[in-house]
Amino acid sequence: MASAVAPVAVSPLIKFCRYTALFSGILYGHFRYKSLSKKEVVIQEEENKIRAIRDARIKQETDAAVAAEMAVLGKEFGVTK
Repeated sequence: MASAVAPVAVSPLIKFCRYTALFSGILYGHFRYKSLSKKEVVIQEEENKIRAIRDARIKQETDAAVAAEMAVLGKEFGVTK
């Protein structure tokens, strides 16, 4: 078996730069997420309004189609009033 190699000493400047970059990335991600989530809330509200209108229209069209189909079936089987 190969013996473990001793760890290499890393300069404090390099360590500082690494942690600074890590912290900067975390902060950037946090603020970016906040701004995007605010935009997404607005988009989601608009989509919900559109979805409600679309669902109402589809329900109305479906009800009309069912009524028309029932009328046709009633005529075919002689059940109409």
